[in-house]
Amino acid sequence: MTDANHNEDTRLNTDAKPLVLFLCDGKYGASLMAAAMMKSKANSFFDVHCYHTTQTMSTDKAAQALIQFQISTYDLAPAPLDALTLDYVDYLIALNPASVQSGLPLPSYGKFIPWDVTENSDAGLAAVLRAINQNVNYFLSLYLFR
Repeated sequence: MTDANHNEDTRLNTDAKPLVLFLCDGKYGASLMAAAMMKSKANSFFDVHCYHTTQTMSTDKAAQALIQFQISTYDLAPAPLDALTLDYVDYLIALNPASVQSGLPLPSYGKFIPWDVTENSDAGLAAVLRAINQNVNYFLSLYLFR
């Protein structure tokens, strides 16, 4: 019997939605913003999760930025990566380099996708959200319509 948790072909051939895990370092609440953005655009196609590598992540400013664009954070609960219970995700999206440099163990994944949405963070949270929106749109154009 094949273990579906570690076999991409088996996992992707089920009727379940592909799992997307957004991972950030917790500094800007980027994983919350990315997960909310993805859910607002393609919730029926993906099972979306958001995690961070720090023990705590302030989400107030990220949630306020999303509300300005009428994007809900309902049903999204960012959690520390060490609390992750998933063994396998179809897409592991690292939102900045620091998120994968923490040394914490990552789940098995089908595809690893590195983004750097904090590259222009000196321009403010709106720049981070804009980068997330662009990357989510690109992801959807690649993986949703193939």
